[in-house]
Amino acid sequence: MALKVIGVRHHSPACARLVKETIRQMKPRFILIEGPSDMNGRLDELLLGHEPPLAVFTFHQFEDHSHASWTPLCGYSPEWVGLNEGVACGADVRFMDLPAWTKSFEGVRNRYHDRRDEKRDLDGLLCQKFGVADVDSLWDHLFEQPMDLEELALRLESYFEALRGEAEASERDQPREDYMVRCLSWALAEAERSGGDVVAICGGFHAPFLSRNSRPDPALPSFPDPPRPEAGARHGSYLVPYSWKRLDSFTGYESGMPSPAFYDAVWTHGPEAAPEKLFETAVKRLRERKQPVSAADLIACFSLASALVRLRGHACMLRSDLLDGLAAGLVKDGLEAALPWTYRGVLRPRTDPMLVEIMAAFSGEKYGRLAAGTPRPPLLADVETELERCGVTLSSEPGAVALDLTEPLGREKSRVLHRLRILEIPGVQRAKGSESATGVELKETWSLRRTFETEMALIEAASWGATLEQAARARLEELLLAAEGKSSLLAEILGRAAFAGIQALSARVMDLVVASVEKETSLADLGSASSTLLSLWRHGDLYEMTGSAMIGAVLERSFERGLWLLEGLQGPAAPAVEGEIRAVASLRDLVRYGQGRIDTPAERAFGVMLRRAVDAEAPPAIRGAAIGFLWSTGGYESTGAAEVHALGGFRGVARFSSLGDFLSGLFILARDEVVRSNSLLESIDGTLSEMGPDDFLVALPSLRMAFAFFPPLEREGIARTVLEMHQGTATDSEARAFLRTQVPVEVVAEGAALELSIDKLMKQYGLEAVKA
Repeated sequence: MALKVIGVRHHSPACARLVKETIRQMKPRFILIEGPSDMNGRLDELLLGHEPPLAVFTFHQFEDHSHASWTPLCGYSPEWVGLNEGVACGADVRFMDLPAWTKSFEGVRNRYHDRRDEKRDLDGLLCQKFGVADVDSLWDHLFEQPMDLEELALRLESYFEALRGEAEASERDQPREDYMVRCLSWALAEAERSGGDVVAICGGFHAPFLSRNSRPDPALPSFPDPPRPEAGARHGSYLVPYSWKRLDSFTGYESGMPSPAFYDAVWTHGPEAAPEKLFETAVKRLRERKQPVSAADLIACFSLASALVRLRGHACMLRSDLLDGLAAGLVKDGLEAALPWTYRGVLRPRTDPMLVEIMAAFSGEKYGRLAAGTPRPPLLADVETELERCGVTLSSEPGAVALDLTEPLGREKSRVLHRLRILEIPGVQRAKGSESATGVELKETWSLRRTFETEMALIEAASWGATLEQAARARLEELLLAAEGKSSLLAEILGRAAFAGIQALSARVMDLVVASVEKETSLADLGSASSTLLSLWRHGDLYEMTGSAMIGAVLERSFERGLWLLEGLQGPAAPAVEGEIRAVASLRDLVRYGQGRIDTPAERAFGVMLRRAVDAEAPPAIRGAAIGFLWSTGGYESTGAAEVHALGGFRGVARFSSLGDFLSGLFILARDEVVRSNSLLESIDGTLSEMGPDDFLVALPSLRMAFAFFPPLEREGIARTVLEMHQGTATDSEARAFLRTQVPVEVVAEGAALELSIDKLMKQYGLEAVKA
């Protein structure tokens, strides 16, 4: 009985070759692979004849916590090779790592992520020693060249021993390694009883620990069960088709090897033949995209790459040799970004177009395919049923669907498509339609197409529910919680719920969402969101959202939060902020339209407004808005009392530059009342007439802004009233002419300022008495 621990780099052809040959030579009794142990009862699903790349997708949802993780496998993944070779030789093959729903994988999107932190110091030293620019080139230099398997195994063992050293496992890794040791201890005990060897395939960082600590443990009666998720949690694992693009580190995948097409060629054709294959692929792609590549350029590229092979002492052309040769032979201008293969992550801005296409060729365009009969989550069947029920076809050919939302079938189709849109399913896009659920646009146009990513995204969306409605609701709930009370986001998400016909959320989520409104710090944002939601709550008949308890609960808390934020606004010289004034108007509308239906008591609002109206430290616009709130909702005893308060507030403004700010607040909240109040307009006119020229010019900008809130007809009516005050009568044409000037108002103001400065200059030199 022997234990052979093979430490690997995920998605390495050299490691896959070592795994393959080791299993064929040893024919072990047990093969334990670093992978999700919750799949052990379903390993037959992985052996149905799929075409990699593919991945095991695992999801877990419990209360307000959710997590999704992938275990990707391609044709040259050591884990995939170990699984298939083990089954072929009759071994008992099992996964020996914790499920992805355990705390060890919290926040880890990819089980096979490359361990950059642990490798940084060692790799930096080795890069310097061997004169290579990056970690991927270092790995190729050390391991991906043709060599004897014994030498490869010795190099890998030495490398991973140096990588691990005496370091202890992290808080995340310790439970994983402890579980792996228990699994191996059981397998060793079984092998000791029945004969045979044990092979373990794991990430190289874990290999030294497993080799040192795994011993037969006869006390283990069976293979260790993986931990179970919390009671009531939604969880599951399914196979999903994958693609080389998703696997490639240059599109953001931070695990294993980059350039999947290149390393697949290494695995399929061998390291000596692979470079020529990819050279042909890259040239073909460049020419298809009309990039200029001459025969002389190609000769230069391959000659330069071959020279680099000899210079670097490589046994054959490696990936970095070929890429460096292509760059040297094809890129004619200076580079504005680093060579893409010298760093990890997505391509940087201003990368040379030639290099972008070359990296795409090395990435490849292969898509995995699941075998017929592969179990699928129930969501996929429900989506197909829903699409068929409402007559929507999602095919591989691009199509468009025009919907009339005034028709029941049109609304039904819209709901289904909006639910798919909430789940961010590729191939489902709304090309035209109203931005809000209360918009006047009653038609929608959708662009539809089933792509490779469609099925994969639907499988991944199964983490939110077994039916389309459940999944869309759960996704919205997740988005609402993530909004953390940001009013604009809450309004947008609840609007999306209306589009999708989702009229209720879970009580727990609604309690958290309503409570999160307390986190909003912007009165303007809160007011905008409240106006949107109030409109939907009052006029959402089309989407069956009128009087929605879900929206009503958010409006009630927004009302309380809005009053609290309003009380906190200070600054007697603070300029008018239209969004804040509009927020006071939304509070007014909540009082007007919510009475008797939701808890928005007028008495509570009146108390706040009375305090704000007389607060000398409040911004003038807020004082004006508070008076306008009370006037327009019957908060004063009479119209006369309201006019007295309005005029007193106007005269009490400390700065001439803020007079218009006060009026802006008053006009927006009590526009109708002001237009009908000739006595108030007369008093405002008298106050302005008493002002000196200097003071009037200071007040003019904010005054213009205030009167701009009136529509043209109402401005004309105000102009007629003012003319009648000064000349007794006024016609409509005179009122219209009064509003128009022969030159822009700004020029008039500049002229008045110039005249004032001339008057001052004349007084300075004693010329004020000179008459024309």
